[in-house]
Formats: sequence, C-alpha cells, structure tokens
Amino acid sequence: MSGNVSLVSYTQATGHFENGEFENAQRVVSACLQEVYANIHRFVLTENLQNIYRTKVSVIVVSHRNSLEACEVGRGIEDFVRCEDVELIFVGNGLEIPDGGSSRYREKARVFGLPENIGCSAARNVGAYVARGECLLFLDDDASTGAADLDLLASSCLDREAVAVRGRIVPKSGSGLTGNHYDLGEDLKPAPPTTEGFSAWQAVAFEKYGGFDPLLAGHEGMDLCCRMLGEVDTERFLYQPGALMRHDYAEDDRQHAQKAEKLRLSDRYLAFKGIDKDRLSSALKEVEKEYAV
Repeated sequence: MSGNVSLVSYTQATGHFENGEFENAQRVVSACLQEVYANIHRFVLTENLQNIYRTKVSVIVVSHRNSLEACEVGRGIEDFVRCEDVELIFVGNGLEIPDGGSSRYREKARVFGLPENIGCSAARNVGAYVARGECLLFLDDDASTGAADLDLLASSCLDREAVAVRGRIVPKSGSGLTGNHYDLGEDLKPAPPTTEGFSAWQAVAFEKYGGFDPLLAGHEGMDLCCRMLGEVDTERFLYQPGALMRHDYAEDDRQHAQKAEKLRLSDRYLAFKGIDKDRLSSALKEVEKEYAV
C-alpha cells in the first residue's frame, strides 16, 4: 500500500513557494516528484489491462475523495468513460484511500493512491505519466459536465490536431462566482487553456514540454503554453464553447480574494522563471483576428 512510502515533503516545497523562495521550492518539489515516479508501481491500487494499445483518450481526475463516484464530476460522464478507446485514471491525492468506485467505473478505472497531497498540478502530471491515450483530458472533481461535452472536447483536440483545447465554464449555482477566463463567448477560437480542470491536451506535446509546473495552482496552463510558444503555432491552442462544464470559481468574496492573492504569487513565480504571459496573449489576439472556423 502506498502509505508505506514516505515522500520528500511537498508541504515543505509549498512553504518555500509561499515565502517567495522559488529556487528552494523548485529543488524540494523536484526531489518529491523523483520519488513519486520511482515508486509509481507502489501507488497502483487498481490496474486495468483492457485496450492497452487502442486507448485514444485518457480521462484524468485528481481528488481527495475516495472514488470518482464520490466526486460531483463522476455523475454524468459514464457513457463517455464506457467508450472502448477511453480509459479512466483516478489519482487519489492524499487524505482518503481510493477504492476504485463501484460497478459504474470499476471495470474501466486505473486507480493510484498517493501517500500525501502533492498539489493539483503535480498529481495531474502523475496521471499523465501513466496515461496511455493520445489525448489527456483533465477534469476538476467538484464540477459537473456530460458525456457529449467530453466527447466534443476530446474530438476537438484529436480531429483538429490541436495541442490543447479548453471548454466553456459557467457557474453551477446562482450564488457561485465566476472567473473572467471561464466563459469566452460563443465562438470557437484560439485561446490559452486557462481552465486546466476542463482541458484536453495532446499527450506527446504535454510530455515533451514537461507538463504542468508542479508548484502552480493557477496559471499552470498559461505557463505550459508559454513554454511551447515559438515551436507550437498559437492557433493550436483552442477554446471550444460547445463543451460545457458547470463549476463555481469561488463560493464567496473571501474565497475569490484568496484566489486572487494566489494568482499574484503565481505571477511573481512566472516572472522569476522568465515567463511572459503578455507575449502569449498578444500572439493569440493577432491570430484570433484572422481566425476563421
């Protein structure tokens, strides 16, 4: 069982990060992830050997909960997960012990249980590391969407030869607050995948450019796109408005302010790395002017 593996503390890395000690944070998180990948076989709770060579889409859900069925996003995507060329990867990110779910998902689930919380970006990278699909489809666990939405998101990535495709997000409750990056309108167009928990990525490109920065919990999609810029055409980052997810960016003004503070820290970190978000935004605006669907 994964609990027998003790990792270099991710909490120590986040402590350095929050104090602005970015170089120390990178050093510690790198050591943590090296141990995760070296011990990946010890974190396997449920494996699935069906269609090893025919998987096109890997659905990746990271959660503190013990199964996909315990997550809100697990209620409504069964028809997509049942498709022959789709696999489900559930990464239990510390806290509860994953159990693989009941009959709805047990036959398709590949379940990995991490001994501690290593953050959403690092845990999604773990899912990508073990994935077999050509397309990586990341889903937030506390949102709702449907099988048709996932099919459209994945097919937009595969059929249009996109590197990354993000969907459209609307509040799931009347009191829920939204982010200004959630709903970009009615048109299919170039856009950075800033809704990482509702995004599809070309697996080869995701791996080539190192996946999400494990220290980020905000701006990680923008960061990854910026690292690709220059080698990947900007029109290969797409916004697909027909793929819809319901998710609250924040429950109240206090949580909204906390997220804004985290994003400001992320901006400082991107500056430390030499990442220029404005360059990507400008490039996408120029492409959008000429883009025709």
